[in-house]
Amino acid sequence: MIKKRKIIIFTRHSRKIGLGHFIRSQRLYFELKKKFKCEFYVNKNKNFIISKLKKQNNFTIIIFDFKKYDKFFLKYSKNLFYILFDQRKIKKNNLISLNPLNLKKNDNLNGPKCFAFPNSFFRKKKKKTFKKKFNIFISQGGTDSNKNLKKIIDSININNPKINRIFVKVPRYNYFKNNNKKITNLTHINNLFNILNKTDIAISGCGNFSFEINFFKIPTIYISNEQDEIKRGKLFASKGIGNFFKINNVNKMITELNLLMDSKNYYEKMVSKRDNLFQQNGLRNIKKKINKIFKDNEIN
Repeated sequence: MIKKRKIIIFTRHSRKIGLGHFIRSQRLYFELKKKFKCEFYVNKNKNFIISKLKKQNNFTIIIFDFKKYDKFFLKYSKNLFYILFDQRKIKKNNLISLNPLNLKKNDNLNGPKCFAFPNSFFRKKKKKTFKKKFNIFISQGGTDSNKNLKKIIDSININNPKINRIFVKVPRYNYFKNNNKKITNLTHINNLFNILNKTDIAISGCGNFSFEINFFKIPTIYISNEQDEIKRGKLFASKGIGNFFKINNVNKMITELNLLMDSKNYYEKMVSKRDNLFQQNGLRNIKKKINKIFKDNEIN
């Protein structure tokens, strides 16, 4: 008898945590529910989670996508197999960790190979070429938890004739006042493919958005003051796929932005540096991994 293939996904989001964990888990849920029986829970408390874990009588895969992990969730091992995102410390026989933002190791458990790029990304994209006028995309994650967006916008000469349009990912409507017609504030991006396909230069944090931007080979300037993102930004810089600056170095950011808009050679170099590192179908790879877990735990 083959046990029923069931998956439960738990995730969290808040202004401090951001939206990255939720968005990734939501994409994964919509992909997995095509084939498996899936349940998806957001911001549930300890008692709710424990209750769900205790009730699983058949083999079930439990996916946690949190910023921080409580080990007591993992003591419930009967009939359960765990998948954890973005952690490397907890190790158990019935657990694997996926680290999509870890570029130090590029294998099936780390890096872009397990990053949940939307299915819409796998369409024909415009080649990034040097232009007379540029569209710029600016993001500091889903919530701008460190309030960097205004500092970045204020430092840019919006009236520069080389700037065509600026798209800013903002957490909510009227996040900050802006009367310049070149600037478009985006609260909910329904079609990220369309926005990034017409973006020529990006200014971004070093979280999930940075990987999605790199998928399109967009020359990018990285800005962050989050400890994990600072490390990742420096790693990006060491690989030559964009320079990283802390928020107190906005003058250097503007110098880099002007260089990208002024120098065709530099712009094209920053496009070519990305190669095909980020062009990976992470959702498909995660599904393969889950299929293998179920197959290895089938009882005939």
